Amino acid sequence: MHSAGTTVEGPWDDVMRLIGQAHTLLHEKGILRIQSDIRVGSRIDKKQSFEDKVKAVNDILAADNVSRSVHQ
Repeated sequence: MHSAGTTVEGPWDDVMRLIGQAHTLLHEKGILRIQSDIRVGSRIDKKQSFEDKVKAVNDILAADNVSRSVHQ
């Protein structure tokens, strides 16, 4: 849910392998220098996917829109 990035979720080793494969592929295509900025989060108190987070934000926005239309 952002304008300049890609969200990847999954097991740690799989995600890191994917990032490494992306770098390798680009180097094989002649790109000399690649920089990846990585933000990592993990939690063990509950299971929550990226889709769950997007739905939560959409629910809040929808409730806010309903609230605004009632007060106009």
